[in-house]
Amino acid sequence: MLDNKRLISAYKIVEKYTNEEDKKYFELDDILVDIAVKIIQYRIKNNLSQKELAQKLGISQAMVSKLESGDYNPTVKMLYEIAKKLGFELEIEFREKTECEENWLESSEELLDEVINNEVGEAA
Repeated sequence: MLDNKRLISAYKIVEKYTNEEDKKYFELDDILVDIAVKIIQYRIKNNLSQKELAQKLGISQAMVSKLESGDYNPTVKMLYEIAKKLGFELEIEFREKTECEENWLESSEELLDEVINNEVGEAA
């Protein structure tokens, strides 16, 4: 049994055990969920209904619902406009993975393999 070890992120399982197309889906979904959470938090903090937020943003209530559910992939322009109207800063960053991040991923994969092998071994 592994006592003091735990997985850092479920996405590391996705990284190792899914194909490239599925990885892209999960990465994009993660971004859309982050956007949804920020919009929901803003709406709740400001005690707004979806309809009231829609009016503030100049979009439909259905569009707010889609954004909050993560079912809509907004354009950068739309995100920029939403951010401005809500008083948010929009930051988009493209960067290369560092060597440190690559090493962390490798060590996470080794830990994942160890956990899976131990769990499967114990179950058998």
